[in-house]
Formats: sequence, C-alpha cells, structure tokens
Amino acid sequence: MPQLTAITRFPVKGLGPEQLPHVELTANATLPHDRAWAIENGPSPFDDRAPGHVKKKHFLMLAGQAELARLDCRYAEDGRTVTASLDGGAPIDVQLDNAASHPPLFDRLRTLLGDGVRGPLRLVHAPGQAMTDIAMPQISLINAASVRDLADKMGQPLDPIRFRGNLLIDGLAAWEEFGLVGQNIRIGGVELRVESRIRRCAATSVNPDTGERNTDVPAALFEHYGHMDCGLYLTVLEDGVIALGDPVSLA
Repeated sequence: MPQLTAITRFPVKGLGPEQLPHVELTANATLPHDRAWAIENGPSPFDDRAPGHVKKKHFLMLAGQAELARLDCRYAEDGRTVTASLDGGAPIDVQLDNAASHPPLFDRLRTLLGDGVRGPLRLVHAPGQAMTDIAMPQISLINAASVRDLADKMGQPLDPIRFRGNLLIDGLAAWEEFGLVGQNIRIGGVELRVESRIRRCAATSVNPDTGERNTDVPAALFEHYGHMDCGLYLTVLEDGVIALGDPVSLA
C-alpha cells in the first residue's frame, strides 16, 4: 500500500525546507506555516491593512533567484524563527514576526543576489494565507515513483525536494497519481480531495543544494511525457493529524 514518506513545509517562500515527522491539518487550510511569509522584492501590491495573496513575481523565489538555494535554513519548532547561513558562514537568527531582526538577513540576500534584488526587501505575512503559486488554500503532493521515472529518462538523479511539495508518497506506480484527480483519498485518518495536477515552472530546474540551474525539468517533462506536470494539489476535507508511514488510499 502507498505510504506517506515525507512531510515538508517552506515557512518563507523561496527559502529552504523544514521536514516534519507529523503535522496537524485543518479542513480547507494549507499546511501550517507553509509559505506563511514571503520576502517582497521591491514595492508590490501587498497591503498590510488587508493582507492577502499576491502573485509570486513580486517576491523572492527560486524561479527568479536560484541562488536562494545556497542558504542553509533551520527553523524553530514554532515555525516563527529561522537561522540562515550561507556557504558555511556565520548564522543569522531571524524572528519572522519581529521586523527589527530582519535587516541582517536582507543584507546577506543583497550580497547573494546582486541585481536579482529589485528594490527594498520586506518580509510580509497574511494570516491564514499561504504565499504559494495559487491563491486557494491547498497542499501539494508528489509521487516519488514519478520523480524516479523522470530521473531515469533524463539520465540524472533528481531530488524530489526540487518540486517543493508538502507531501511525498511512495508505493504508487509512476504517474498513477494523475488518475486520482477528482477523487477523495485518505492519508492516515484524514480525507483529502484531489483537485488538479501541478504545472511545473523553472524553480524545478534549480539544484536544491548548490543553487545552480543544472537541468531543464519542465522541458524534460514535455519531451518525455508531452506535458509539464508533476504533482497534485489537494484540499483538506477534515481536521486531523498525519504522520510519516501513514497509508494512502482511496477514501
């Protein structure tokens, strides 16, 4: 039976992952603290008085600033503090909801990204809203077998973290997950609805360890399968806890 093999969130959009052994899901909500903060790259439409979803082009992101992958990030258990270091350098502690702690991070980002920084940097947060590629409160799922199949066809290893999914499952055949669209599945004791396939962007071409664009994943998907999709968007239908090793089945 397919199983849940990884739970991952990215508290700050564009920065590194945080691996979780378990997580409490809430109906019609994103994974807790996933992309809860984003770094505004110059002025944007984000309004502090009415915070909400803003298109990703206004923020630092791997698709536009691949060098972000060189930052090594460690997160506190509360998801509100990140320690970031660059190439083994001195770590910087950032309290995400304390603006006074942000300037050292911004200085390091300006050094790292150079012309990739378009203007003043600012950490923004919209309570209850994830700064993902879509405005809907959904979570993402990746099938490890599909990533392995793509890697075999490309003739190079691919870490599933390239796809920056929240849930990684194993035990399905490659690409079998696409047949689940429109159906309900159960992970452990939680029911979720499979909404749609995920069309991949240039972020998947970035090596998550080095920050180099060392392959063209969307082009490879199209060459080998005739589409640029990998992964699924899901809606959580009920509250509950999921954990590594939980079985995955049709509801």
